[in-house]
Amino acid sequence: MNESVTLLLLQHLFRPEWVITRDEVGTWRATGPILISACDVDGLLEMLRIADPDALEYAARLLAER
Repeated sequence: MNESVTLLLLQHLFRPEWVITRDEVGTWRATGPILISACDVDGLLEMLRIADPDALEYAARLLAER
């Protein structure tokens, strides 16, 4: 999936608890109760799973409804 589309999808799925961004050098960040940084989207999702399993479960439910 295109990284811009991935970013938009993650922003939609994890709001309002988390703000998902990607900087000019490609670092993915999630800002919420804590700041998470990862070099790729898979790493970011893994860290989100650890930091906020409820948010990840909610995002998965939203995707399953579609």
